[in-house]
Amino acid sequence: MSSSTTGKTTKRNWKLSLLLGLLAGGALGAGIQHYNNVPVTTAYSTLKSDYQSVVDELNKEKLSVKQLTDEKALLVESSNQKLDALNLQLDQQKVQLEQLTQQLTNIQKQQETTQKLVVTKKKLNKEVVALKTKTKQQKEVIDNSNVLFEQKSKTQHDLAVVQRQIVALSPDIKKAKKACAEFKSGNSWNWVSQKDCDNYADFQQKLNTLKAQESQLKQSLATLNKKINA
Repeated sequence: MSSSTTGKTTKRNWKLSLLLGLLAGGALGAGIQHYNNVPVTTAYSTLKSDYQSVVDELNKEKLSVKQLTDEKALLVESSNQKLDALNLQLDQQKVQLEQLTQQLTNIQKQQETTQKLVVTKKKLNKEVVALKTKTKQQKEVIDNSNVLFEQKSKTQHDLAVVQRQIVALSPDIKKAKKACAEFKSGNSWNWVSQKDCDNYADFQQKLNTLKAQESQLKQSLATLNKKINA
């Protein structure tokens, strides 16, 4: 083999050894560590870059193997010793090629995993947003229901008060009405006067006011029940 060929081979071996050392050791380890410490999208970009680098080196090694194979064909007749050395170097190149191919496969798997993680994260984000929206809506319904029940309770209480006042006023109205009628007849033996008629008018006006309040409260209560049961 010529000195030029030997120099090329030595230089190639040096570069190849450096490449394998970086890939097998620090570079790949750093890549994995970096992947573990960065967000999923950044890890995907890093893996994509590493993938392209390995592809480029793989293509170079394939070309190198082809060149060495061609040199082997030309040097078959030169000497058995040179042929053995070339065969050994070719075997080493094949081993290195297999290693690079395996590394490429590993990176492809990591790339696929990262892509799945990105998709899963987007899906989870959508589910979280949907859940927050649903929770907010449910809270609004609960809050509104609490307000409606409080209003219903107050309305029921006010209605009960008005109805008790109507019941309590009934005997006074009957008594005043009877006294007023006797006064107007002019032949009553009881002590009656115009004041009895005035009292009857006042009681009747108060009763009408209470009846109006009762009607309004019943209507409000019906509206609240309708909203609660909607």
